[in-house]
Amino acid sequence: MIHSHVFLSWQFNLPTDTGVFTTRQVLQGNEPVREVYHERDGDWQFLCGTTFNTEDLKLVCLGCMVEVDPTIGELADMPPGWCGTRQARGEAWIQKPYDEGENETS
Repeated sequence: MIHSHVFLSWQFNLPTDTGVFTTRQVLQGNEPVREVYHERDGDWQFLCGTTFNTEDLKLVCLGCMVEVDPTIGELADMPPGWCGTRQARGEAWIQKPYDEGENETS
């Protein structure tokens, strides 16, 4: 299904239809985005931190993720090889470099 997004302000240096990874729990609104990974290869992951089950992983467009949680735009300049984490929705993002071995979903 083709769809588009219109934002008054777009923080990412990528098109809104860029494919990114998330979880079923985030998409259904059961869990907030707690972990954001900007992979060294340029991929982005927006995860809840509650599952590593491959059946829970979903490929969606970046625009849909920003609609689900506009605060992820605060991480738009995060360099590849870095992650942003928080304990709950509404808390500040903590950004740091990470070892790719830490991220079990890659």
